[in-house]
Amino acid sequence: MKTLTCLLITFGFSCTLIAQFKQGSYTQFGVSVPLKENINRDDEDTNWLTPNGLSLKFGEGIHFNRTVAIGLNSGIDWIASKKLVVIPAFANLKLGMKVGKEDFLYLQPAYGKSIVLGRGNLHGDYKKISFGYEGIEGFALFIELTQYGFSLYTPEKVTSISLGLSSTSFTKRVKNNSNLP
Repeated sequence: MKTLTCLLITFGFSCTLIAQFKQGSYTQFGVSVPLKENINRDDEDTNWLTPNGLSLKFGEGIHFNRTVAIGLNSGIDWIASKKLVVIPAFANLKLGMKVGKEDFLYLQPAYGKSIVLGRGNLHGDYKKISFGYEGIEGFALFIELTQYGFSLYTPEKVTSISLGLSSTSFTKRVKNNSNLP
């Protein structure tokens, strides 16, 4: 009972704090490339990592001063080495830290469900975490770790590490203080 009371009091105070933020909405589009180890790397002149597919994500949500954002997203992930095409649907929480006048470092965990196309009834959880740098116009460079909630040929779950770019369009809600119709 004490825990529930503490949570309700904390929620009550946090609602008044969130109401002071400049709330708005955002739309985000991201493109990333999953990477894998280059198994043909024989000498020091070749790359350690090679591209392993393509991921496209789109989402919308609300933000508070661009430092905290909550959104719903979907997209398509293609992992070439595993011959997988996955459709994720997930919610994310974006936590940003201002590092310049309009620049942010952000951490973005996400959780949802993933469905594999063309593999029967293969589906599972979808977990990802992104770390990135977002500039003044909403363009960001990020690294992302993704885990799909299913296995293919081994007991380990399918995972990928990706590098990507995203574009976020922020809008702020303007409060109308006048009582005029």
